[in-house]
Amino acid sequence: MSERRTSQLNSMYIESHGEKEAVVSNKQERGYKSSVTIDGVTYTLESLGDQGHEQLQNLRVTDQEIRRLEDQLAIMQTARNTYARILSDMVKNVAPQA
Repeated sequence: MSERRTSQLNSMYIESHGEKEAVVSNKQERGYKSSVTIDGVTYTLESLGDQGHEQLQNLRVTDQEIRRLEDQLAIMQTARNTYARILSDMVKNVAPQA
């Protein structure tokens, strides 16, 4: 499985899997222009244009959905483990088939 990295973005996160990475830095409160680092190269958000902004938004949305699905998976795994434990406890009182 690939390495997973997380970077903070205005209280949102962009997670990257594998080698491709997009990290956005928002330093406007200090007078800096916002920037994004893609594959190790930094660009201002302004330089990306509308298409670049759209793709960054697509990354945010898909990363949020991945996190939501990972949370769902964790819930399902916990439920499955509980059901398996209950079943294991139940069969302790059942005679096995000969």
